[in-house]
Amino acid sequence: MLGAVFLAAFSAEGVRAEDAPGLDYLPNPFAADRPEWDPFGPGYESTSAAGRAEWDPLSPGRSDVGHLISANPFAPNHNLIYGDEVLSHNQLYLQSGGLLVTSGEVNLATPYSLWLYVANWGPLTLSDRGRRVLSHGFVTPGWYRLDLYAETLEAHSYQFNASGWSNRVDLRVSSGGYPTTYSLVGRVVDPYGNGIPNARVRISGSGGVYSTTTNARGYYGMNLPSGTYAVTAELGGFSFTQATGRVWTGTVSAAGTVVGYPVGQLAPPDIYYGGYGWLEGRVTDRIGAGIPGARVRIDGIFSIATGDDGDYRVSLSPGWHSVAVDAAGYKFTSASVQIRSGQVAKLDFRGTKVIVLGRHG
Repeated sequence: MLGAVFLAAFSAEGVRAEDAPGLDYLPNPFAADRPEWDPFGPGYESTSAAGRAEWDPLSPGRSDVGHLISANPFAPNHNLIYGDEVLSHNQLYLQSGGLLVTSGEVNLATPYSLWLYVANWGPLTLSDRGRRVLSHGFVTPGWYRLDLYAETLEAHSYQFNASGWSNRVDLRVSSGGYPTTYSLVGRVVDPYGNGIPNARVRISGSGGVYSTTTNARGYYGMNLPSGTYAVTAELGGFSFTQATGRVWTGTVSAAGTVVGYPVGQLAPPDIYYGGYGWLEGRVTDRIGAGIPGARVRIDGIFSIATGDDGDYRVSLSPGWHSVAVDAAGYKFTSASVQIRSGQVAKLDFRGTKVIVLGRHG
């Protein structure tokens, strides 16, 4: 009866999350028994190319899955150990605490990291259940980290190819405390991460304007048409940040967390009151030389310039933020990062040189 859940009429007023029957896990949205008209149904590969939004999970070469970072899992700042042993030349692992493993589980709306050991020079492609999700034209041998985010409730099966296939890593995304009978779910919390009950959630975007109410633990859920949405909240005594949600028919996706700050308290407050976090990193070319004056754009709203060595640092409110880089003559892959109160997140960008051919005039 899952179809009834997602084909139900949409209303301007949502149903409280705790009033709906529970659903432990949504089946694989790419299952072969879906109807042919369903965008997740059989044959979607042949129809996914034209006119799909870049963030659509069926879009070819989807570019928002993360950014490969050169990093060593055994360096003192990571200090990971093998939980599983992989014998192939190309090695792929999921980080689980201090272990490198080949299968695991994370909660919805939670970040996680894949570690890749590339044995040979050449192009690299990463696939999820046989669908390409990341492609790099050229990589050198060594360790890389890919930071991802469990935005949708689904199962993943990752494998990469770089002059030969790696092993497979299976990952299950579980619901955690989120309701699972809706196409968009989320949470409203205070600066300390505690859920705010009875907050009125306002959701607006390409599919319309909607509202619902958080439950006793700050969670909410609604059935919405596919599209992108801005999410915020209202409750006496609080001012709230804004988050973004993206909805696809047939999935359960999580919006970014909305944070409420007590009125009279700075929003976000200083570090001692659980507010502000920081993002820092370095923008370099392919050989690691810093690029000064590159523009690091946050959430498409504002940008800062890198210093003489390509370094940057910016203070941000807690939650997930999108980050993109612009520099003349270079091409970069955008990334997303989670900011936590009082903590520093690191995100480096490595650009590919773009050759611009001159014109005869």
